[in-house]
Amino acid sequence: MKLRVGIVDDEQPARDRLRRLLAAMPEVELIGEAGDVASAVELIDREKPDLCLLDVQIPGGDGFDVLHLVAHMPQVVFTTAFDHYAVRAFEVKSLDYLLKPVHRDRLLDAVRRAQAARERGTDEPGAVQRLIEEIRAQRPAATPRRIPAKRGTKILLLDPMEVVWFESEGELVHARTADGRALVERPLSELEELLAGSYFRIHRSYLVNLSRVGAIVPEDGGTYRVVMKDEAHTALPLSRRQAQKLREIIPW
Repeated sequence: MKLRVGIVDDEQPARDRLRRLLAAMPEVELIGEAGDVASAVELIDREKPDLCLLDVQIPGGDGFDVLHLVAHMPQVVFTTAFDHYAVRAFEVKSLDYLLKPVHRDRLLDAVRRAQAARERGTDEPGAVQRLIEEIRAQRPAATPRRIPAKRGTKILLLDPMEVVWFESEGELVHARTADGRALVERPLSELEELLAGSYFRIHRSYLVNLSRVGAIVPEDGGTYRVVMKDEAHTALPLSRRQAQKLREIIPW
């Protein structure tokens, strides 16, 4: 019997990649895709997949909210680029996660483990539910919906997920978005605490949105640059000390 798999990810390129990889696995049947919490819950309860490839950060909440709301609990493999608590928890609990971009061999290994668990009749749904509660207990306060900032005389209410990075210049802190810079009247340290889990302090002057990190590039002398997913592909400095901490979140 084929393993019935659903994909939940708000990024079309990520869904396209997973679909292509799954299409090359004859033991798998793709039963559908969803891009937000509401449609994910509807898909899972309607199709009852054996396995769900579930992104952590999706519109309408997050992947943990999906699992809290569904009536049918599938096997779960999280796909993530940056969720600190999920990665640490799965390493301890041996529940799988795939770092983006997802590689074929890692996905195939996850699929085979899901097949083996189904054949053994392992009580994974209960294990997943317990893990959700443990992660929820560890997670910081919810990310604020909006961060006030100024551009000229205009007061902007920035969605934290639309900010590519925050940068400090002396006493001034600016948010970098696709539209340019805006002045934020909060110190970088306060923003770091407020946005913990979604942002990472790569340098004393830079706090980056982890979902907008495109690459980590080594330089001479054992240093690195973090290349952001902005139009200019801006390369920001990554301090040696913070490089070690970043490896704990995104192993490379």
